[in-house]
Amino acid sequence: MLGVYINDLPPVLTTYRTAPRCGDRDFWMSLDAKHSLLVRERAKSAQKQVFPPLPAAQYLAFTRTGNRVVYETPYFQRRKLLASLVLGYCMEPDQALLDAIVDGIWAICEETSWCLPAHNSYIRDAEQLPLPDANRPVIDLFSAETGALLAQTHALICDDLEAISPLLNKRIISEIEKRIFIPYDTEHFWWMGSREEPMNNWTVWCTQNVLLCTFLLPTDQAFRAKVAAKALLGIDCFLKDYGEDGCCSEGAQYYRHAGLCLYVCLDILNDVSGNALKPVFKEPKIRNIASYIRHIHAQGPYYFNFSDCSCLAGSCTIREYLFAEAVGDEKLVRFALASSNLKEEEDRDLPNEINLTYRLLELVHASKRDKAASFPSQEDHYYPSVGLCISRDDVYALAVKAGGNDDSHNHNDTGSFTLFKNSQPILVDVGVETYTKQTFSKDRYSIWTMRSVYHNITNFPPYEQLAGKEYQSKILKLEQGETSTITLELAAAYDRNCPLQSYQRSVTHTKGKEIVLRESVEGEVQPVLTLMCMVRPTVTENIITLGEAATLEIQTPFLSITVEEIPITDARLRSVWPETLYRILIGYETNLAIRIQ
Repeated sequence: MLGVYINDLPPVLTTYRTAPRCGDRDFWMSLDAKHSLLVRERAKSAQKQVFPPLPAAQYLAFTRTGNRVVYETPYFQRRKLLASLVLGYCMEPDQALLDAIVDGIWAICEETSWCLPAHNSYIRDAEQLPLPDANRPVIDLFSAETGALLAQTHALICDDLEAISPLLNKRIISEIEKRIFIPYDTEHFWWMGSREEPMNNWTVWCTQNVLLCTFLLPTDQAFRAKVAAKALLGIDCFLKDYGEDGCCSEGAQYYRHAGLCLYVCLDILNDVSGNALKPVFKEPKIRNIASYIRHIHAQGPYYFNFSDCSCLAGSCTIREYLFAEAVGDEKLVRFALASSNLKEEEDRDLPNEINLTYRLLELVHASKRDKAASFPSQEDHYYPSVGLCISRDDVYALAVKAGGNDDSHNHNDTGSFTLFKNSQPILVDVGVETYTKQTFSKDRYSIWTMRSVYHNITNFPPYEQLAGKEYQSKILKLEQGETSTITLELAAAYDRNCPLQSYQRSVTHTKGKEIVLRESVEGEVQPVLTLMCMVRPTVTENIITLGEAATLEIQTPFLSITVEEIPITDARLRSVWPETLYRILIGYETNLAIRIQ
């Protein structure tokens, strides 16, 4: 799709600018007053903090214990502080702030590696090396992010740094050249793409930041042309793994690192080439990728989630709005503006974001915010590439995930469904705990959140679903309208040793009335349906009550109902869920029907 544009690139590719340099005081003083004040206050707070140390022992913790947090927390804190300081300095130049910025630049440039311990390998899915090789840098997600942070810092305040010492700008450029430019030009990292190898968010996330480094800094035309061409081919490798429907198989949170990074890649390349890529934004596939976030939204702050995604995937930022404008999707424009209004005022400057460009975009485009914006009407939707069926009315938001267990960031959840009612989670997908070494290892599916027995699906103890391309569903019926129904054959999603001949699931949404779940099983098995919820269930005979939120009525004979408490202690899950979730287990013989109201 994009490779054809290589020959359309002009001989001179211009420099990219997210905003003018700090010295353009008319521009910086003209920005939104409230947002600017928040930025200045954030910078004053950052100035009082120190850039935390990053000792080798913390790097080694990943390979020794599997712990990612002990190194990543101070690593990301350094970058958040620097981004806050730079933005604050642009708003109100101050020598003390500039000195703190210099400390931050110096600290980051002195790091042996910008690559995270969890990503420190040269071959995809290979065992990580305990310590980094400073002479052979790895470009991972966050080394590229770090390069872009320093490049944007240079673009904004290079004149001020030059006044202190020309060596500061030279150091920034030389470190980016050594850690980003040379390996990008001479190494082949898996995320760059090759033939049919599957890509994911890494491709456009890394590429976006390499492009920022290249076109924010004073690089020569030959190098710019080489990077632009390689980036276009890499983006094509990313796009090949998307269906024409634009569905992000990694979920709503990863849309922010996939679809939105794709947008920034295209925006940079289009900007520096004099609009040579403008037609790309009219491509249906690109438009569908942009609109995904609107369709995957459930109700209120919640999103339909699967894979390593949380149902609280976060409010929209200005990037969703800019992507919507670029592709001409008016509903997405309205959605992005309304969603952004859910963000707390004190978070408008994206304080937890290490990407200075994102934070800069929020500040530069703050005037586009519309406090009166309302969500557009949401309609039913179906994503055939992932098998995701979404049905809505004024009360319910329902999503059934067909597909298979070979998604990027996969959980074994084929056929599972999630349900929201009046902006409250009813039947939930738990999501994923804080990442550790185990999360992306051969032991991934021993983690409880990854297993089908903790998703809203029937299992056949001791057998459950397995991961892999061959473990998938078959859609037998799909109807969407006033009554929406999806019927699946799910037997192929389970362990082949399971004596299961057939497992059919039907989920019917009668608009304005109810959801009905029907299960039908054939084989020498003992079916047990799992239903995950956040409200303590009360069981009375065949009625399961979830507080005042919903009632589940079992309409067919069944064998047993048990309720398990699941303590939630992980920090990542506790940011979404209360201290206890509940697993309802319903044993039945061959058929089960449940009405949900």
